[in-house]
Amino acid sequence: MPVDNYTNRVAHFQKLEGLADSVGPIRELFDTEPKRLERFVLREGPLRADFSKQAVSENALNALQDLSAACHLEEWRAKLFAGDTVNTSENRAVLHMALRGVGGSEAIQKEVAAMRERMANFSNKVREEGKFKAVVHIGIGGSDLGPRLVADAFQATGEMALELRFAENVDGASINDALDGLDPESTLVVVVSKSFTTQETRMNAEAAREWLTEALGKKAGDNFIAVTANREGALAFDIPSHQIFDFWDWVGGRYSVWSAVGLSLQIAFGPDIFAEFLQGAAKMDMHFRDQPLQENLPVMMALIGIWNRNILGYSSQAVIPYSRRVRKLAAFLQQLEMESNGKRITRDGSEAGLTCPIIWGDEGTNGQHAFFQWLHQGTPGAPVDFVAVLKDHSARPDHHAALLANCFAQSEALMLGKSEQQVRDELEDRPDVDAIAPQKTFPGNRPSTTITLDELSPFALGHLIALYEHKVFVQGVIWDVNSFDQWGVQLGKVLASTILDELESGETGHHDASTTALMALISK
Repeated sequence: MPVDNYTNRVAHFQKLEGLADSVGPIRELFDTEPKRLERFVLREGPLRADFSKQAVSENALNALQDLSAACHLEEWRAKLFAGDTVNTSENRAVLHMALRGVGGSEAIQKEVAAMRERMANFSNKVREEGKFKAVVHIGIGGSDLGPRLVADAFQATGEMALELRFAENVDGASINDALDGLDPESTLVVVVSKSFTTQETRMNAEAAREWLTEALGKKAGDNFIAVTANREGALAFDIPSHQIFDFWDWVGGRYSVWSAVGLSLQIAFGPDIFAEFLQGAAKMDMHFRDQPLQENLPVMMALIGIWNRNILGYSSQAVIPYSRRVRKLAAFLQQLEMESNGKRITRDGSEAGLTCPIIWGDEGTNGQHAFFQWLHQGTPGAPVDFVAVLKDHSARPDHHAALLANCFAQSEALMLGKSEQQVRDELEDRPDVDAIAPQKTFPGNRPSTTITLDELSPFALGHLIALYEHKVFVQGVIWDVNSFDQWGVQLGKVLASTILDELESGETGHHDASTTALMALISK
């Protein structure tokens, strides 16, 4: 980055580091900052985010806002929505928002509208004809994680007209499980690959084609759909042109669920539900685009993440959805955040310093019986995003009340902790109190954010996912990394291709001793 920008950023980070020691315990901030809830709780549509249990004071938040200004966040935001080249290493615009009807040129909006109409017409035709009873969605990474998350969530308020299954892993068990028990004649296979060269997707698609051809012969092609940016590759795979749905190079894989990548979702649940999902995301897009930085949900979330990572030094971020229907959220965010901002080099090729933390988690309350011990008493712990749905969609109000009680209690417990004196008072005259009391002490002061959705509607889900997408963009601007390439994915792919060729030919090339020995295990 230019020297003046670099110096400016360093000065702001140094100021933030100086403020860290002045931030008292989180629970005391509620007393010293009477308007804390007003400042640290933001609401947009059906989504409310409570950042008040983060270890950030109002002064620190002001300094974080100053940092965002120094990083020219507003200018970068304008470039993003204008369709300027923000993916600099690949010389591309980034316009997944245009898939929701926000941003991009008039020409792009016309292309998107035409594709959405085609998707809706095709989905309605499949649903009305009734020939197909199941859809097998084949993809990996962004072509799988988003649709899986959304498919689970849509079941809260929608009904599947067709059974929806997924195959993603190159492990043969993945495609076997997806096809098991299905009737080839009534199964529609949707192959999703931006490049149409991804090894896992190609192998699973070939296996599905063999399965269909064995049963249907030349008519197997009627049961195949491709979603890709490489139309020629899909044609070479013998997929008819009218059964190929395109998407564009300005849509990154991890941002693509809004595109024709969501065709399987439309077929299974209907175009109306998918349209509501897009509308929810569009509403968050407009909030991010139009609101001042001080009142901007994605900006607030991003800045607090910067504070936790770069100033407090946390190396990971837990995401715990207290809703079974969004249990795939942490897995989805692992790709969204870690593939986007898991970078060590800035846009100009220099060292970036600390960037994206490890993203991990599981659904609540399962995690309470697994890793919450570490969250409460382990070192160093991790900030937590709790995600909860206020409306019960399971028709089991007692279960839902218990679920929410656990969610809210965990955020409070992480903040309050339990002092050693409290433990000693409980243990009273126990003879081993000196040994036991420290073990039962909770340090507390562990930060968390609680995000609540009024209900798990498609609109609210779109709102939630778009919130995290824009958070990633903001953090990429502040870390000065390109959030929209993924060169780190390539090296392992190239080496895997080389090794596979050698395993198939029986001629091992030059490798290190360990890799050579591992390859020899297969040939025995």
